[in-house]
Amino acid sequence: MPTHLLGQPCRNFQVLGTGTFDDPRDQRQKVVLSNFAAGGTGNLVIVDPETGAGEDIRLPGDSGAWAVLNWRGDKLLIGTCGEFGYLHCLDLASRQWAEPLRDPEEQYIWNLSEGTDGLIYGGTYPGCVLLQYDPERHRLTNVGRMSDAPENLYSRMVYGGIPGHVLVSCGTADPHLALWSMATGEARRFGPPGASVREVGDGFICLQSGDDLQFYDSRTFEPLAADLRDRLSGGSAPTRYQGSGHQVQLDDGAWLVTRGQEYYVDRGGDALPKLRPIPAERPATHILTLIADDGGALWGAAGFGQTIFRYDPEADESWNSQVVTDKGGEVYGMAWTRDRLFLATYSGGDHVVYDPQIEWSQLDNANPRTLETVSPALIRPSGKSAVGPDGHVWTGWMAAYGTYGGGLSRVDVDTLEMTSWYDPVPEQAVMGTAADDRYVYFITGGNANGLSTRQVEPHFAAWSCDGRIAWQRAFDLGAELRSVAVASGRAIVAADQRLELFDPAALAFGPAVDLPSPCLYLAPLPDGRAAAFTADHLWLVDPGSATLADGGPMPGRVGSLAATPDGRLYLAIGPDLHQLEL
Repeated sequence: MPTHLLGQPCRNFQVLGTGTFDDPRDQRQKVVLSNFAAGGTGNLVIVDPETGAGEDIRLPGDSGAWAVLNWRGDKLLIGTCGEFGYLHCLDLASRQWAEPLRDPEEQYIWNLSEGTDGLIYGGTYPGCVLLQYDPERHRLTNVGRMSDAPENLYSRMVYGGIPGHVLVSCGTADPHLALWSMATGEARRFGPPGASVREVGDGFICLQSGDDLQFYDSRTFEPLAADLRDRLSGGSAPTRYQGSGHQVQLDDGAWLVTRGQEYYVDRGGDALPKLRPIPAERPATHILTLIADDGGALWGAAGFGQTIFRYDPEADESWNSQVVTDKGGEVYGMAWTRDRLFLATYSGGDHVVYDPQIEWSQLDNANPRTLETVSPALIRPSGKSAVGPDGHVWTGWMAAYGTYGGGLSRVDVDTLEMTSWYDPVPEQAVMGTAADDRYVYFITGGNANGLSTRQVEPHFAAWSCDGRIAWQRAFDLGAELRSVAVASGRAIVAADQRLELFDPAALAFGPAVDLPSPCLYLAPLPDGRAAAFTADHLWLVDPGSATLADGGPMPGRVGSLAATPDGRLYLAIGPDLHQLEL
């Protein structure tokens, strides 16, 4: 089936890291914002806080970077994510990149810190290792795994400034700190279980467990009897806007603070500092979810960055929003009903409602409006959203970091009240939702935030709107349920290379349809069939006859499909929006 590329309407910033440097080109202090471009290649935006001018520098590789370190005013060191975990080095005078370095097993470098040996250290995902970078020789070395707990995937933060040692925070299955010795190359546990690092100061290490602070001598690592709270730095920008993000203190004492697609410079005083757009072009980013409204416009969510977009196919015009809610992350769930857009977001577990007919006013939580959250128990709307048979919006969730589990939520579209159910299938995340005029359907899996995916007997369930499972089936151990959709009176479950067809009237599965490769995404079509997308192919499924037709190759992996009321079909493939001709 032919597809036509319409463009890349989804555009935003997702700033993950910041830093400052005195620019050797003009001797002015600059702030660097490290931007993650989901589905693309990240960039650095260098901001002059005095003039507001910006400079846009593309990374040599990977989607973005958490780790930003100014090395002695000469170079910027960048540790990337989320595919390759590169160590990039930018010469500040020439603005030239050195050859990228990486450990082939790691995907993330979280932060970078200089050790007392003059070398640079960084923590990783998924190996929970410590990387060592020699800036003089431009050499990267993996010095070993930092946790003795095999389930831990994260060496999330590293702390230098400790004589002969590096302190590493490990998690999330068994959170603990590890102290790595430069002399022996060995790591050992340090501090109380689950403690976090508050600060590494001059001669001391301060750990925090809940509200309690513990101080240790940074040479002997023995507990200190003295309370050194008065020596903690504690400097941070005042809260001027809810949802403010990264903050950098400038040489003159002012603060540069990011807030989604904007930033501000706070020089004190009573007046609220002005929000300014980040001074670069918003890059094209991955489209995570795509739906259509009653008028035929398309709405989509960015793969990272907590923004949405609207695309008008008739005018070929797009609009990209500011952040939809104060908590960082991205919108997974989108549903259009009652002339409003209902959203469900990671990482705050937020529900949001937006009325496009009313002026945008997110700063005062008026429009879009953040409703009740399902956090802390549930945080990621991995199952996305569907309008249920009761007319309300249902969303499937994954549990908090370090926990296997999931749940469902319902937002009443009349009262905007939220109800939630935790672990309808114990210790399994909800990985997909769909609905017809009888039930809300969901599928589950062994996925989790911050933990390895575990093999389970995944479930398909028909959920009654009175808050119970009306019918369910457990699939074989190790099976993977990737998607669920409703078409022609059947619920369709993508289970590995088979499409299982469920009859809600009979509460039974009928004949299955085999595919040549696993189905990654299912979507209903206006003609009553369903589109089953494999990695690079479209298959057309007739649920009534349990037959399959070849829809042809696709230009990439389809992540979402939207059908307008007049029957036009649109596909999201990475950052690209396509129209599909059937």
